Amino acid sequence: MTLSPPFIVSAPGKVIIFGEHAAVFGKPAIAAAVSLRTYLLVTPSDSKDEIILDFPDIGLYQSWKSSELPWDVAEKYQQGKPQPTDELVPEIVSEIAKLLTDLDKTIFYAAASSFLYLYVNLCSRHSEGLRFTVRSTLPIGAGLGSSASISVCLTSALSLLGNHIKPAFLKKDDLTSDNEDSLFIDSWAYMGEKCIHGNPSGIDNAVATHGGAVMFQRMQSSIPSVRTTMRNFPPLKLLLTNTRQPRRTAELVSNVSRLTNEFPKTSSNILDAIEALTREAYNIMIRPFFDEAARNRLRELFQINHGLLIALGVSHPTLERARMLTDEMNVGKTKLTGAGGGGCAITLLNDQVEDEIMKNLKLKYEELGYETYETSLGGKGVGFLPFNNDVSFNPENFKQKTSNEIEISLGAQNDGWKFW
Repeated sequence: MTLSPPFIVSAPGKVIIFGEHAAVFGKPAIAAAVSLRTYLLVTPSDSKDEIILDFPDIGLYQSWKSSELPWDVAEKYQQGKPQPTDELVPEIVSEIAKLLTDLDKTIFYAAASSFLYLYVNLCSRHSEGLRFTVRSTLPIGAGLGSSASISVCLTSALSLLGNHIKPAFLKKDDLTSDNEDSLFIDSWAYMGEKCIHGNPSGIDNAVATHGGAVMFQRMQSSIPSVRTTMRNFPPLKLLLTNTRQPRRTAELVSNVSRLTNEFPKTSSNILDAIEALTREAYNIMIRPFFDEAARNRLRELFQINHGLLIALGVSHPTLERARMLTDEMNVGKTKLTGAGGGGCAITLLNDQVEDEIMKNLKLKYEELGYETYETSLGGKGVGFLPFNNDVSFNPENFKQKTSNEIEISLGAQNDGWKFW
């Protein structure tokens, strides 16, 4: 039986906690879910032939007539339960592009093309008109996997509407494992990511779908990449700090490559050291118990990894200020995450940090122009929240809520959520 709206789905963002930059050279890296999430509300639209994508956080509001979508082309490739192809289908991409000629921003085009590609593959020409309202409590474009989180939300919602998966049933404290429905969501969310990024690693959508943490390693082109999942990695308190310092990932990666060419022995030792600590972190994170000693060990590995990344030249004064403040106030250990050169820092907080100290730290960051988010590392992946028939839900109210209000009223930590 096809699920009827209204309902909400949600998926987490991610941070890379160990191994960034070394991953480019075939070393393992670890990415983990964060409790900051994207939320997608699905409601009926006013017209049965109208589908609407409403994304107020980036200023996107776009509608299409369902009857004008390239159903004939899409149906040639999908017989029975839809299966993702190795690459995007050029015919479908071309037809969708004709519907997006009025979009004048790259971010709008990427979001709309991903949505329509997933819609024509996972729904049918007979689907009722619907409105898809996206809200993200993740900073957009900060290297935290926001696009994958959105792609996972769209995929899970459209898969439910197309009757390709069953509604989620696991509670927030239940153990999770791979299952047919979560793997289906993951595989199609990857196609949505291809619409946005061209050739994504698949790590962001895997973490957004399954939660927990993933160790991944890019092998030589002829050998498949290795992914090892840590589904039930327990949530840890994390402070995420966005320095708002722009950075160019390509330049940072290029500079590390230059160092490896000019100082091959030194650089090789640094990359080997990053690999060693990443593997040690993995061995800690897969333990069935996660005690104080394990948490302290991870904090030490944060500190070491950051020092090695400084040696590779990918830190920045804004990141060093963030790290020095957490050291001075003794709240935890801080490292850069992602490409570096600005962007975000993550602090694995000590077990007991007084509220007053955290308040003072946030004020100091605010004076520097930084944004801070108290979140957690690990936790659940994509989830589903139905609305009972006797509950009225106002989508405009959902649009107007602040990120904090969304997390309080609808956050995935609340009862009622189920997970795949």
